[in-house]
Amino acid sequence: MSPYATIFLKMRKPLFRLFTLIYLLLLSISGCSFDEVSYPWLSTDKEVDAKLVNLFNMLPEQQNEVQRYGIMEQMISLFRAGGHNKELKHFLNSYFCEYPDDSYNCYYLLILGTLYEEEEAWDVASVYYNRLLTNYDDLVIKGQSIHLFTLKKLLSKRPGTLLEIDYNKELLQRFSMDIDKGLIQYNLAKSYEQEGLWIESIDSYQKFLDAPVTTIPGKPNVYNEVNHYLTFHYSKKDWTRETQAGLVNSIKYAIRTRSSSRLNRYMSEDFFMMSWGQDRYDPFTEIPMDLSNFLRSSVWYNRNLESGSNDSEAYLRTGGWSYRINIWYLYFNRIKYPIDPEINGRWEWAGIYFGNRL
Repeated sequence: MSPYATIFLKMRKPLFRLFTLIYLLLLSISGCSFDEVSYPWLSTDKEVDAKLVNLFNMLPEQQNEVQRYGIMEQMISLFRAGGHNKELKHFLNSYFCEYPDDSYNCYYLLILGTLYEEEEAWDVASVYYNRLLTNYDDLVIKGQSIHLFTLKKLLSKRPGTLLEIDYNKELLQRFSMDIDKGLIQYNLAKSYEQEGLWIESIDSYQKFLDAPVTTIPGKPNVYNEVNHYLTFHYSKKDWTRETQAGLVNSIKYAIRTRSSSRLNRYMSEDFFMMSWGQDRYDPFTEIPMDLSNFLRSSVWYNRNLESGSNDSEAYLRTGGWSYRINIWYLYFNRIKYPIDPEINGRWEWAGIYFGNRL
């Protein structure tokens, strides 16, 4: 053995004692107790701390997860009642290290996520929520599925279309009996559209119609709207024209020659006839009429489109159709149908508004 090693061995014990004395001195200066070293998650409430330490010391004795859960619930309640959220977060994280395989960690992660959510730290909270979904089997606590509750919470924050698709699909696959399937299918259809997944969106719209009747916020006529869209999707679309000018000129020619067959040829599959201010998709406001009964010699049209017409929609003022409602506005719109590039961007004669513009 070298002389340096011999000297070190002789000095090691005195040095250890010296460092220990310095450490204890620092503890006394800082006011830190031995309990705070052993239990770093303690609060400043001595009465609460005593109860927490007593409960904590019971945990290693419990091999049964359910019994440990009972102890943990008491500890969590003590932390929460005293407003010691910071200490509770510290405690739960240390618990995960000590008991990584505890199936109740699913619930404890939910508590952690909730704590961060209450602090408006949603980015951190969502990490814990996703972690419990990925790493732990579902639990039912107080009659509530942890996974179902968490999926709904994550969706409520609008995490982005790809995640929304994943969360909604998981809801349908795992909790079909506990959710509003119609609402989920409608939301899925919209998310698929945003991602350009058109076939999937059509499938979800169809499943929305097949699901039990539901209510979509802000969409009072959603069923009629979706039916219109699917009707268009499955139609031949042979009434569409490549340009606005070409379509409008064809309509003018049909009026000028009094050709009701030509007019009927250019009417869209979902043609509407209604007054201004009514909802195009309200089934109670559409007026079924045969234009051939009104196409008489008195019918006229303006040379130019109305002001306000643009690259997306256009209005042509006409008159002389009826004694009751003399003025009719023919409405044209550019088709939005990205699922088929050959149809997308073409024009259609979508309907008629009765009376002067409001």
